[in-house]
Amino acid sequence: MDIADALRAGLTSIPKYLPVWYRYDKAGSVYNDRCLSENTFYYFYKSEISILASNIKDILPEVSELPDLVDMGSGNSEKTRLFIDTLLQRHGRVKYTPVDISKDFLAETSEQLSEIYGNKLLIASIPGDYDVGIQLLSNTSRSKVITWLGGGFQNQSYQDQIRRLKLLSNVMTDRCRLIISLDVTQDKEQIEDAYLDPTGISSDLYLNGVWRLNREYGCSINTDTLALEAEYVHSDKPDETSYVIVFGKSLENQVHQIPGLGIAIDLAKGERLYLHDGKGVSCKYNINQIRTLGSCGGLHLENYWTDTDNHVAVCCFSIPKTTGQQDI
Repeated sequence: MDIADALRAGLTSIPKYLPVWYRYDKAGSVYNDRCLSENTFYYFYKSEISILASNIKDILPEVSELPDLVDMGSGNSEKTRLFIDTLLQRHGRVKYTPVDISKDFLAETSEQLSEIYGNKLLIASIPGDYDVGIQLLSNTSRSKVITWLGGGFQNQSYQDQIRRLKLLSNVMTDRCRLIISLDVTQDKEQIEDAYLDPTGISSDLYLNGVWRLNREYGCSINTDTLALEAEYVHSDKPDETSYVIVFGKSLENQVHQIPGLGIAIDLAKGERLYLHDGKGVSCKYNINQIRTLGSCGGLHLENYWTDTDNHVAVCCFSIPKTTGQQDI
């Protein structure tokens, strides 16, 4: 992936946008962790932790063969440690492959995990985007548990979700399982408060893409001239999802040269700079939509677990055993 080309494409498109993954450099990863721990309106993190802690032994059933543990968008690996600890209790050792786009943050996290677990945990980290990680998975036919936690999966466009599920289905065998956390909340007020919370804690995470553009490519956008807004768009169609749109609305007419990209960005007063690509970000699903999504990606929804407030579903996908197999 050429970052500069992706930024040029987004900033010269109509409407203008910054790719959602661009916010997740080392600083963005820190902002993300702060948002998860301090934003009291953000339900996803707490619900996901509750589900994993209560159901980890069912989510990760006992098998005789030690599976490799692959972590897509690993971040600080906090939630994945529940999987690591369970596998270590059963097998005494684990091969762990974290995949993260922030090379520096990945290196720091891997070092911390090595200090905690020592030689019981073999870490083979992959710095890069999701496609890089999936491509490297094709090099082994070993049994794998692939986790995609923390909302990273649902921050992709619907088309990219299906495309990457298809790629994963091609590297999975019947001994592999894919565990994805998905947001199943449907309440508009709760969702909009969570993703643009009234306390403002989330703002740094969303604006980090703009700050990074300023730092790395010589742009000069003052984020005080952007009013952050979030809107929830609902859909019950089985082959769609609900989603959130997040954008900065320009409070004035402004033009900024971006020397590192060789372009200028012209924002009219009231114009939106979207802080994600695609129609929206942070998709919201009902169970029927999850079944359809899995089927479109060549996978079978084997089981799922939800929290008591029905905010999150931790979903287990597998390769269909037969052509006629029905989803749960």
